[in-house]
Amino acid sequence: MAKENKLVELVRLAQRGQADAKDRLVGEAQSRLRIYVYRVTLDQNVVDDIVQEALLVMVKSLGKLKDAGRFKAWLYAIAQSKISGHYRASSRRAAVRSSVFYRDILEMHPDERQKDGLDHLLRKELTEAVMTAVRQLNQEHRAVLSLRCFEMLDFKDVAVVMGCSSMRARFLFCRACDAVRKHLKTLGLDKSLLLLGLGLFGKATAPAEAASAGVAVSPASVNVGMTAGVISALSSKLSVAVIGAAFLGLGVWGGYSVLSGSGGVSLPLREEVKSLHYTVQVCNYSSAAVASRSLGAYEQWYYFPAGVGDAVFMRMQRWDPQQTQKLCTWLQNDNGNYYYHTGEGRLYINNYHLPAFNLAVRRLPTDRPEFSAFISQVEGDSSDVKYTRDDSTGLLMTAVDRRFLDAPLYRTDYTYNIVDCQMFDFYWPESVPTTDLRDKMHKRGWTWFRISGKINDQRVSGRGQMPFVYGKFAEHRPWMVLDIGGELEAIDCGSGALLRKRDGTVVAAYPSGSFFKGLERPWMGMHTMDTVRRDAAAERIWFDTTQTGDGKNAVVTLLDKRDNTNTALTYSIDFDKDIIQGIKFRVDGLAAGEMTFSHLQDVAGLDGEFVGPDLDDNLEVPMRQEPGVLWLIYLAQGKLL
Repeated sequence: MAKENKLVELVRLAQRGQADAKDRLVGEAQSRLRIYVYRVTLDQNVVDDIVQEALLVMVKSLGKLKDAGRFKAWLYAIAQSKISGHYRASSRRAAVRSSVFYRDILEMHPDERQKDGLDHLLRKELTEAVMTAVRQLNQEHRAVLSLRCFEMLDFKDVAVVMGCSSMRARFLFCRACDAVRKHLKTLGLDKSLLLLGLGLFGKATAPAEAASAGVAVSPASVNVGMTAGVISALSSKLSVAVIGAAFLGLGVWGGYSVLSGSGGVSLPLREEVKSLHYTVQVCNYSSAAVASRSLGAYEQWYYFPAGVGDAVFMRMQRWDPQQTQKLCTWLQNDNGNYYYHTGEGRLYINNYHLPAFNLAVRRLPTDRPEFSAFISQVEGDSSDVKYTRDDSTGLLMTAVDRRFLDAPLYRTDYTYNIVDCQMFDFYWPESVPTTDLRDKMHKRGWTWFRISGKINDQRVSGRGQMPFVYGKFAEHRPWMVLDIGGELEAIDCGSGALLRKRDGTVVAAYPSGSFFKGLERPWMGMHTMDTVRRDAAAERIWFDTTQTGDGKNAVVTLLDKRDNTNTALTYSIDFDKDIIQGIKFRVDGLAAGEMTFSHLQDVAGLDGEFVGPDLDDNLEVPMRQEPGVLWLIYLAQGKLL
């Protein structure tokens, strides 16, 4: 703390024009920047240029810094801007070749060549494992790790440096840590070694004199004086991992090591699944299909940033049936929906999440057996495909497909937790021709919407907020306020869901998200058509799917067959915009209501109208069970009160 106070005082003196103070500040800043820039770029060839550019900006702009106490964040923000500019100008990926990286490390720490015994073993196995993990991160993730762990900035200052919100900074840091942790885990190392691993990275990437003094490395991770027992255990785990990999067979795709099959790999519990990978042949049922009728082999990766049952990212590679030639590619992550057209050599950015080509419900290998069985009951299933599930977890293990002549007895192996979130980052170079087909609200990533209609002849009006991608969820959380006849409000937001009378009396309370069941939830990563139908299938509600003649809209009808009444919800879904246009519902064969949704392309000047609800955290009304996908029907019937 005393050192930081001296730095603040030095900044103030330099701002007052003291030449000696300015020179000393440049020296101090240069020392800090060299370490930071190297940790982010991992390339000594670019450090000098970036540091000099950052120092010039610092000297010219020092007088504009209003708070000397924020100097560090301000300085690193300048450096980060120069680093980002370097990658944009060179169109280079942030990945670093291992040969260059270890050459630089040895030049910084020449004494490492003489290490032997246990210390040598530590650096040969554990250090290389950690360095490989960090080297594979993109520069943004390396930046937040360095700022948080070694520069010891709080998330507010990390956000300043990265030019984002504090929530986004936390998200980036968690993703970076998760990626390193996952890589260590693939080598048999326990996830609890993350801090130790980051400490090794901090020591190895600091100049020799700084590393020996513990400079720029957080106290929690600087302790690398490991006992012989710990080193022995680590060495043993690494050896087992390497031997196991040799027997299982490792393949590399896009810079990530993936197991070639699931044989011998124990399955996680469903709630422990973070990612999965598999390849299937997709059947062409059109009358024009001949011979094999295969549309190709579709290799798919899924990632669940908050766990199974929440949001999902997807990456898919289409191959020819024999998997010798790559065709089109899709990516859906926290920022957008991307489609690479191989024939055109062009990248398209779309409004919508990818639906199945034949309008079938998108399923996941993590879906519960009873859930999948119900969808099969509704849509039908091919008897030529045999699935095998794990008895204890219910997860899909294999599938054998007999439908294709040129891919006979095609076997799909489902593997879990072998890739991490980095695989779902945007990875195309900036030079790729790109066509952005998104409308204004999808480019923004979120919007407000209005609702109008009626329920049982009572006028309905409403408003709400909708994030379109997972990356906007934290800053623009979904909420909705629905006014029914001026006498009753249905409210849903992050604090909960409730029904409230005009005088403010709360008549019923439900868990947050209850009134978004059966509605679009695009931040979850699936097309609205799939979101609605999967909500229905979870409650064993039958559904029917058609498409309008022009192909612009999907019509999904939910049919409640449980009480043998003619009760249904019919959704009109804009296929391209991936949003609900309207809902009509009937009870016992009679029209019970309809609602129209208007999503706003422009939001300027509407802040006063779209103020999110603020619910009382101390409600005395007992929490009821979620009403489910048919909540509009129950609302019309008066069953929610």
